[in-house]
Amino acid sequence: MWAFGRPLKRVGRTNQRLSAEETRRLIEATTGRTWDALPCPGFDRKSIDRQAVVALLRRAAQPVGTPTDTVLQNLNMLTTEGLCQAAALLFARNPQRFLVEAVVKRGRFRGSTSVDFLDQQTLEGNVLDQLDSALAFVARNTRQGIRITGRPERETVPEYPDEAVREAVANAICHRDYAATGTVQVRIYDDRLDIWNPGRLPSDLSVEELYREHPSRPRNPRLAAAFYRARLIEHWGTGTLRIVRACEAAGMPRPKFAAEMGMFVVRFGRPPTHPRPATREGRDERFRLAMAHVLEHGRITTAEYERLSGLGERQALKDLSTLVDKGQLTRKGRGRGTHYVPSTEDPVRD
Repeated sequence: MWAFGRPLKRVGRTNQRLSAEETRRLIEATTGRTWDALPCPGFDRKSIDRQAVVALLRRAAQPVGTPTDTVLQNLNMLTTEGLCQAAALLFARNPQRFLVEAVVKRGRFRGSTSVDFLDQQTLEGNVLDQLDSALAFVARNTRQGIRITGRPERETVPEYPDEAVREAVANAICHRDYAATGTVQVRIYDDRLDIWNPGRLPSDLSVEELYREHPSRPRNPRLAAAFYRARLIEHWGTGTLRIVRACEAAGMPRPKFAAEMGMFVVRFGRPPTHPRPATREGRDERFRLAMAHVLEHGRITTAEYERLSGLGERQALKDLSTLVDKGQLTRKGRGRGTHYVPSTEDPVRD
């Protein structure tokens, strides 16, 4: 029940105020709308980051000049009360202003427990930026090996398959229970990689069924539709199967899916053997990510490269300067306006 504008519940002979999570669930139950379809208080068109809209259009292979209102309408982001919460996650200039716990925490631990941190960060920003930064963190904190495929050809082999990790992180961000307390977590240990997200499986879906064909039951349909258009997930309930198959193709142990303490966990175990580490592969992977960003967006700033690579400002500047020296990037602007664009000169290779 509601009294003086506050939701209350009856406990024995007393009325007690509902928690924020209980209030959200009550609204969902009484309105028939999922969390992501509810209006986001305080979020309006003035708070939209146009660059975030353009980034989604690029991923979806749509014209970057498409008006923001058209994008919102096509993605069903408008409600009679205003913009919905999925729109804030995707396009807000500062989503955490409206949705405090909509972040991704990432940590690298020594050993096989969460006691000794080697590196930890909290990723804010919109959900697509969070995805890119989380994947860059995994690439930076796991081994990159090389496999000789011929002379002089060689193949870079990540410790954990890129396709499987991307699928797991995208699903965690897209399908997490945003009404629950908690955050998406990327945990890297010496012997495994865990992806955690708040939320339980639907009551009619068991962990065992995730290893075979099963129906798609997105917790956040509007956010899932945007991820689908951005070519990040499928709509067929195949996400867990794609993770399993990518690991099997890489000769890795089958990943474990678990529901623990109100969290859903994807756990990747390390393969028994791994190709010989290559000392330059970590840096080369960062360079590859930087150039891919430049090709997609036409430019990159130091701050963008920091988020993409997980580096501090000094090392990020050093990396970008190296790419300039190699003739792959050209520095433009001054001060805060400094950015990097593709070089028109032939790149120098070392």
